[in-house]
Amino acid sequence: MLRRTCLLAFGFLAACAGPIPPLPPAATPTPAGITPITFPRDFAAHNALTECWYVTGHLQAEDGRRFGFEFTIFQLRRENSPTGVLAHFAVTDVDGKRFSHQARGVTGTPQEGFDFNVQGWRLSNAGLADEIDAQMDAAPGAEQPYGLKLRLVDEKPPALHHGGYITYGDEGSSYYYSRTRLAASGLLRDASGATVTVSGLAWADHQWGDFVISGTGGWDWFSIQLDNNTELMLYVLRDRAGATSALFGSFIMPDGTVQDIGPGSARAESTGQWLSPHTGATYPSGWLVELPEQQLVLTVTPQLQDQELYFPGAVFAGPTYWKAPSTCTPLARARQLVSATSSSRVTPSSIPQVSSRCRRCCRRYCRH
Repeated sequence: MLRRTCLLAFGFLAACAGPIPPLPPAATPTPAGITPITFPRDFAAHNALTECWYVTGHLQAEDGRRFGFEFTIFQLRRENSPTGVLAHFAVTDVDGKRFSHQARGVTGTPQEGFDFNVQGWRLSNAGLADEIDAQMDAAPGAEQPYGLKLRLVDEKPPALHHGGYITYGDEGSSYYYSRTRLAASGLLRDASGATVTVSGLAWADHQWGDFVISGTGGWDWFSIQLDNNTELMLYVLRDRAGATSALFGSFIMPDGTVQDIGPGSARAESTGQWLSPHTGATYPSGWLVELPEQQLVLTVTPQLQDQELYFPGAVFAGPTYWKAPSTCTPLARARQLVSATSSSRVTPSSIPQVSSRCRRCCRRYCRH
């Protein structure tokens, strides 16, 4: 049986923490002219109610230790109020079975371009590469304060999901693309305070628009990178009863061609649960992901359970959610698909956290 390591994320949306007053409610979004996405212009910030840059990935140290990471920037604009900019940073020490996370936030004028500085945490572009530079402080939730200085280089062009624009109905619309395969390299400060050289593979999402998803029952988000140089993104919205209300997805071919995935073309079901000792929230733990048209079937099992980002003591943290590196196991049809491509190896990859066929899987989930 083939074993495949993935990065999984699952979130439970909670109230924003701390004494900073919340931003005022956003007006009901109204449709506007759709502008085609253009690069490099649309790597940068936009004049939108909601915008997010979300980077996740797997890293391996020279001594073989495995790590997962997340670095996210949220920018929220509301009329007649200061713009809120929030950063989340998390590191998973897979072999050490440790998880550290922290948040920082600022309010004021919008941050323009693609050079973000949130209380010393940076996400920026340096010519041919993006750079992340962030160091945690020792605090609850980050008793082992990890740090990361990382360089990210595209190996494929950005993938525009459903042409780069998805619609939520009454709650607005969003531009959306992913950079599905980023070579990552740099330095990581581990639990002992030592700095180690790391390398690996990352995925970056960018979403913006006049949308506020506040009345739904939540959402799931998956990204999966395969060793045959294909990728999968699934974005599932649910109503308050937990039923799927909308589904968006993309299957990205080796040449960068994007195949849209709509309702009825994919299935993602949880196979277990985990109860948080921190917040009392119950999260799915384990999943079955199936795409019949692509003959792709995966089971996803988290490698570490306790990875809830709940930001204890933070004064400006935003949502609470859960994520974890996971093992992906292909079922029969997935093995047949990958073998047919003749671009994947049956033996495990030389990078332990990357399987012979599934580079990584990330899942995010929110529920109101």
